[in-house]
Amino acid sequence: MKNVILSFLMLAYCNACSSQEKFKEFIKYFKPINQPIENVLDLTGKDTLNGKFTNDIIIRSQGKKPQYIDKDGKLKTISQYYGLYPEEPDEYLKDVKKKNGNWEEKRFFFYPKVIPIGRIQLNPNFESLIIKVIAYETTFYDLWNFSKAGKALSVVCLFWGMRDGGPLDEKVTFTIVDSKITKEGNIIWHENADGLETFRTYKLNDEGYFQIIKEEQKGESEF
Repeated sequence: MKNVILSFLMLAYCNACSSQEKFKEFIKYFKPINQPIENVLDLTGKDTLNGKFTNDIIIRSQGKKPQYIDKDGKLKTISQYYGLYPEEPDEYLKDVKKKNGNWEEKRFFFYPKVIPIGRIQLNPNFESLIIKVIAYETTFYDLWNFSKAGKALSVVCLFWGMRDGGPLDEKVTFTIVDSKITKEGNIIWHENADGLETFRTYKLNDEGYFQIIKEEQKGESEF
């Protein structure tokens, strides 16, 4: 029985070491960027990440989903603006004009981009990374916070926008979520959900969770 327990502990230890090494390799793609950040949409990068690799590191290998502290001080699991990043190309059809003047429907593929924007320092005890995703119809930016060992603690969607051109044009035409990050590290967050506007200020707490320290709402949803 002791040998079984020892083997289990050794396996868990090896898996933990492997996960930490993969995380260290992962964060090398993220260069330091300074605060304040006035316009998240201006943040861009030339490098891209493999979607499956990214999901394996920050989502699939994690013991539980990231959490946040709500305005009442309660720890809650994040469900909105959270999910797996795209891993495969999207197939779509488009009418193409032939040389004889006729039109035909052709099949194309849109390849999503997962872009490592950079690393900001909100607290020296943690690693805070910004990831940009250009998906089939949306463009969004996520701010993740990890322990030094690679445990995903919390995440905030900094930006979420729609594109009228979808796979044909990367220009964002409608913004749902937008944010600013102050020099002090406060995240000034705004969401317009079909007319219901939510204004929040997030701050990273000492446990590594993004905490809502201020919130107000205006208007009402049209749907």
